[in-house]
Amino acid sequence: MENSLRAGPLALIAVLLIAAPAPAQPPLAEVARKEAARRASISEKSRFYTNDDLAGGSRLTTGAARRPDPEAAPPGADDPADADGGGTDDLPGGARDEAYWRERITAARDARERAELVAAALQNRVDGLLAQFTARDDPAQRARLERQRADALSELEATRTEIDRLTGEIAAIREEARRAGALPGWLR
Repeated sequence: MENSLRAGPLALIAVLLIAAPAPAQPPLAEVARKEAARRASISEKSRFYTNDDLAGGSRLTTGAARRPDPEAAPPGADDPADADGGGTDDLPGGARDEAYWRERITAARDARERAELVAAALQNRVDGLLAQFTARDDPAQRARLERQRADALSELEATRTEIDRLTGEIAAIREEARRAGALPGWLR
């Protein structure tokens, strides 16, 4: 009897909660109409910005303040690092613009990427030759495979040296661009 008394009030509460009406929510169509009316009432329309807006030195950017004065001496003109012929004489008009820096850094990155792909292929070849070497019993075949593996290893080492050189070249281009006053985005 005692259990039925306990279950009675709990059951009554559960029934009341289930039977209680849910708060009224407006239909989806009504919400959509209200949103459309709200958007129509906004007097200022949204503006979409494009690269053309940013390139013109509009009020959105500080690019106009960063542009070098054509009358002023170029940055690093009295820099001893440019004394070795690293000046702008090799370009028409002596200017190093965004296209120049992008082309230069892209060429160096592409060369490094190619060298890294070659290094990965050579490492695969070295690993495959080692597997073949260990699977052979014939001393003549093993000697031939060992020579091929040694050649691949020396070529792999030369390629890794080239990767290191290209990585240093990329760092040098970045430093040269920094000293010349190139914007960091030009090297991305």
